[in-house]
Amino acid sequence: MTGRTWRHFSVFWPFMLAGAVGPRGADDHGEELLDGLRVAPSAGALGVLAAADTSSDDGGTDAASASDWQSDAGGDAARPAEVDEPLAAGQELPGPDLVNTARYLQVFGSIPIDDAVLLTFCRAAQLGGALFGDNVARTTTMTEEQIQSMEDAASGLGVDCVQTLYKLTNTTKLHRVVQHLGAELRGRGNLWEGDTSENERLHASCKRMFERSNKRGPGVALQMMRREETQSAIIRELCDADEDVGGGAGRIHSVPSGPGNLSDGASDGSEGEGTDCGGHSARGGPSSHVPRSAGAGASGSSSPPPTHTSQLSFKGRGQRVAIRELRRISALASVANTLRMGDQDCVTQHRTMRIVARFEWGAPTAVQHLRAVKSFFGKPCFYFVRYEDAAGALRWGRMHVILPSLGDERRSCAVVQRMRRATTRPGWVLTRYGCVSLAWEFEEGHSSHPALELVDAVRVLRAEDVQVDWYDLGDRLGLRATPSNKHNSAAERRASRFFTSVFYPWKSREQQPGM
Repeated sequence: MTGRTWRHFSVFWPFMLAGAVGPRGADDHGEELLDGLRVAPSAGALGVLAAADTSSDDGGTDAASASDWQSDAGGDAARPAEVDEPLAAGQELPGPDLVNTARYLQVFGSIPIDDAVLLTFCRAAQLGGALFGDNVARTTTMTEEQIQSMEDAASGLGVDCVQTLYKLTNTTKLHRVVQHLGAELRGRGNLWEGDTSENERLHASCKRMFERSNKRGPGVALQMMRREETQSAIIRELCDADEDVGGGAGRIHSVPSGPGNLSDGASDGSEGEGTDCGGHSARGGPSSHVPRSAGAGASGSSSPPPTHTSQLSFKGRGQRVAIRELRRISALASVANTLRMGDQDCVTQHRTMRIVARFEWGAPTAVQHLRAVKSFFGKPCFYFVRYEDAAGALRWGRMHVILPSLGDERRSCAVVQRMRRATTRPGWVLTRYGCVSLAWEFEEGHSSHPALELVDAVRVLRAEDVQVDWYDLGDRLGLRATPSNKHNSAAERRASRFFTSVFYPWKSREQQPGM
């Protein structure tokens, strides 16, 4: 796993591990059976036996082994338990007695071992975000204070967390992060080469030449001729592409649009993905929310980029639907009261809402595409958003219906399922890092679905990455429970808990900066 794949995967580590990591049982090799037979001692057990046998072939004592077992006073003594040693195969996980060691108490305090492992992954995700300039106000500069902070974070991750939990993990990558990260950043000024996806993509031409020439033909000469032909064809294609880019500046290339998947699963010829996204792909999930250039409009003009959501307009065709049709969806049973409209009234339903996202860390604004659709590439897609309520207070919710008009009134808005802040156990690791615990908000009474709210697009601050609280889910329904296999009942919706992810890179440093 390299480059951009590693970056985005590391964001979800803390949430994947929350509630899924616990203390390992004590090893008793005498009780391990395989097909009814006892298992031979592992490499760790054999290492202990080999260390105890310090005699050499000539009857003497091995000097290196004897020195390892001598105390500071010079006499032979048992090796102290606090001395770190490399782990053997089969001993990669921390044992249950680790929490009682002085080193563990000094680094992690009295928290359980599963919280210590989760804390380690949170530190790794936080350090990765700092290295790539995620969610910071200025992504073009890196100060000495920031480099020093990353050095301290790398040392705390490698020395305090990793080596405390896993003892001496002698890997070159961990050594380079702990000992040479600061020098690397000061020498290069940035970590632009951290994304290897571009170099990996360039390997495709070499692979094509290899497949074209290798093991084909009677001799080496014919293979070389075929390789030369393939290489010449690739270079000619690249030159033609450069000419098209240079000579076609300012031209508008149309994006083919396919049948839109409406919220009820039918297709009535609404806008396709190209029209919906303004030419930007959205297969990659939330990472595709922010286009490369916020000012690149569909017309290709050089007008200044929009700075407020009110400057944007809906694109594509919507679907005209009556309120009574929306009320047939169980989650929208109270939508008539929310919209203050009757069953005979009609609204226009859309798949996508465009907003100018505002980031609380002070980064420049950017256009985001928010979706609320039952089937998007075969899966439901309802975005979580961070927005302001009528009084200006910060709220969270999940978009369920996007409406460009209410009756005859053009109004860019969305029906949102409201969420509220939820309490969690004291000292929870994710809360310590700034993640907010959330739960569904219900109206007074015995409503079975979350409360609805009509939110104008101008009040939506940005998309929000919301993850399931896996610790709570596993504690209630078992370790194998997932959002897809749990029973979707009113009681479960009231008990469900979520967390906002502060690790997701909404705005990052450019990996290929221009001159």
